[in-house]
Amino acid sequence: MTSKERVRAAITYSYPDRTPAAFESIDLVKEKLLKHYGFTNEDQLLDKFEIDIVSTYAPYTGPLKESFVNKQGHEVVYNSWEVGQIFHTINDRVFVTVADYPLAGLSTLKDLEKYSFPNPDNFNYEFVKRTCEKHKDKAIIVGHEGPFQMVTELMDTEEFCMLMVDEPEITKALLDKMVDFVVEYYERVFLAADGQVDIFRPHDDYGTQISLMFSIPMWREFFRDNTKKLASLAHKHGAFYMQHSCGAIAPLIPEFIDCGVDMLEPLQKLPGMDPETLFEKYGGKIVFHGGIDTQSILPFGTPDDVIKEVELYIRTLNPEGKGGYILMASQAIENDVPIENIEALYSTPR
Repeated sequence: MTSKERVRAAITYSYPDRTPAAFESIDLVKEKLLKHYGFTNEDQLLDKFEIDIVSTYAPYTGPLKESFVNKQGHEVVYNSWEVGQIFHTINDRVFVTVADYPLAGLSTLKDLEKYSFPNPDNFNYEFVKRTCEKHKDKAIIVGHEGPFQMVTELMDTEEFCMLMVDEPEITKALLDKMVDFVVEYYERVFLAADGQVDIFRPHDDYGTQISLMFSIPMWREFFRDNTKKLASLAHKHGAFYMQHSCGAIAPLIPEFIDCGVDMLEPLQKLPGMDPETLFEKYGGKIVFHGGIDTQSILPFGTPDDVIKEVELYIRTLNPEGKGGYILMASQAIENDVPIENIEALYSTPR
């Protein structure tokens, strides 16, 4: 099987020849691995770890709001959404904080109308085409922050949650406009890919480490219909819809399934999210992606601990090799994960 065939077989429970795998890490980890193995490019890492999925996107190429230096001496740099960001480098790692929310203080529909969403014309869709042409045998995944995650960059998360309570109509209008942009942008991504996209994955973190961020009735009110729209968009183009949502989101899984979601990630080790419970309740109804814990086992465990965890997830979520699971860490691998544990993650027989 090619990687593309393997991933699609796993998603459709059609007996892949082995459990597929994906790889995501921060740039520092990639640089460390390339140096460790004496590699010159990331494709060599994909081959070494037998990775089946490659990501792509259409980078923004349009005009940007002019940056400035604030009173604290920090440069505020604007992105395509007119979000003012400050970049901090700590121990060779770059962290981003928001210094200017373009929709801070949003209180009326008129305020919303004044805000200009990025023009879908101002993105390089040719980049998507080139990635697909280069990796014809790989499964292709597209998707960045989803409507909720993107809105919480336009205004403070707490302010947005209060807007949901105080001004539900304004909240819905904002989310609808966000989904309109997402649909238009990804329509063009799908067309540039010419049928090569296998997985569409918006990132919307609806959970904390202990619970949902808001009630299920609120999720239904503000996010259900738009989730259905995005799932339909994926299916229209022959792709599968994967919902990324960090946190303790187990109560939302039936909602996702009802909306047409095909896949779920990242499977953090939180209440109701252990592989045994997930398979017992939802095996065969949704495909699982990730789960190898980046908070404890990968950074602090031994290679044997990692191997046992990988074996548990494969044995539980891909029983008898029928499919239903794609191996990956629960989040992008951070710099605190030893190389030997990364090797253990990907050398365990699949």
